[in-house]
Amino acid sequence: MSLGFLCSAFAQEVTFTIVKTDGTTASYVMSTSSKIYYSDTQLFLDNNGETVSFNLSSLRKAYFSEVQDIIETDSQHLTIYPNPANDILRIKNISDNQEVTIYSINGAMVKRAIVSDDAAINVSDLRAGLYIIGVGNEFSKFIKM
Repeated sequence: MSLGFLCSAFAQEVTFTIVKTDGTTASYVMSTSSKIYYSDTQLFLDNNGETVSFNLSSLRKAYFSEVQDIIETDSQHLTIYPNPANDILRIKNISDNQEVTIYSINGAMVKRAIVSDDAAINVSDLRAGLYIIGVGNEFSKFIKM
C-alpha cells in the first residue's frame, strides 16, 4: 500500500469539506494538529486522534475553507470537465492568475500552471489514471484516459 500525504498541519482552524459522488457532503473543522493523508484507495482525516476514512472512488471533490469566513455559493465551486479527459482538461469558476496544481494519486506533483477562468490544460502527457487537481483551496479528482 502506498501512502500519500496532503497536508501535515494547518496554520489555523479550517473546514475541510468532502463532496461525494452521490451528492452528499461532509464537513470537518480541522484543528492545527489535524492531518490528511491517503493510500491507494482511501482518504484519511486524522483530527485530534479521531480518524475518518473515505473510499477515493466515492469522492467527487474536496476543498478547504477558513472557519471564520465561509462564504460560498454553488456557482463559485471549481468545475472541471470533461471528466474523464483525454487531451484537454477545462476548468471553470476560478479567478484570473490562479495556480493550478495536478498531483498523481501517489501525491507527486505532475503539473503546475497559472491560469484564468475557462482555462484549458493539456494533460495529454500524463499517464492514464486518477489525479487530484488543486486550485486555491479547492481540490477535485479527475481521470486521465
